[in-house]
Amino acid sequence: MIRICAGLFLVAIAFVAAGAPAAEPPPAGRPAGEPAPVRRPAVAPAPYFVKSGANLAELTKTLEGKGAHSADLLKPGPTALEIVVRHEDDFEQTALELHDGKDHVFFVTDGQATLTLGGELVAPREVSPGEWKAAKSTGSRAVDVGKGDLVFIPHGTVHGRSAKGRKFTMVIVSFLPGGAPALAGGAPAPGGSAPAPGKNAKP
Repeated sequence: MIRICAGLFLVAIAFVAAGAPAAEPPPAGRPAGEPAPVRRPAVAPAPYFVKSGANLAELTKTLEGKGAHSADLLKPGPTALEIVVRHEDDFEQTALELHDGKDHVFFVTDGQATLTLGGELVAPREVSPGEWKAAKSTGSRAVDVGKGDLVFIPHGTVHGRSAKGRKFTMVIVSFLPGGAPALAGGAPAPGGSAPAPGKNAKP
C-alpha cells in the first residue's frame, strides 16, 4: 500500500512538472541573469476633457447655417482618435467615400439624414493616401437616421450622407488603427484636445 501511494505521489509530481511553464529565456539584447526592466503604468498622451450637454449645445449654435460645418473636439496625433461635432443644413455629399484606415461611429444628436452604406464604389479614385471617393456605388443601402441613433462604419465600408432639405447634427468619433495620418513631408498630424469652436467645412 505504501509503495502504491508513493508511486501515485511520484506520478502526480511528474504531471505537475510537465504542466509547469518552462522558464523563458531573456529577451534578445538582455544578458542572462539581468533583471527585467520595471514596468510602470502608461502616461496619458493627451489631457482628458469633459464636455457637458450645455457645452455641446453652445458649440452647435456656432455651426449653424446652410451647408456643412464642423468643429474638432479631439484631433488625431497623440491618440488614434478623432472627435468632431458636425452640423449640416440642406447639405448633401457630392461623392461617396471609403477609408482604408479609419473607423467611424456616428451619434446623431439632432435632426435627420439619409445614409448610403455598404456596397462597392464605381470607378473609385484615391484623393489622398487611403481615402477613396466615387460618384456612384453598387449594392449600397439607404438608411434613414435620426436623433438618438448610433451608426458604426468600419474601415473599408462605402458611406455617404444626405440632409437635403433637412437639418442634421452628429458627433463623429473616428478611430485610426494605424495612427494619425501623415501631413505633407511625412510629419504626423498634430493633435490635442481642442479647442476654439469654429466653422470648419469638411468633405
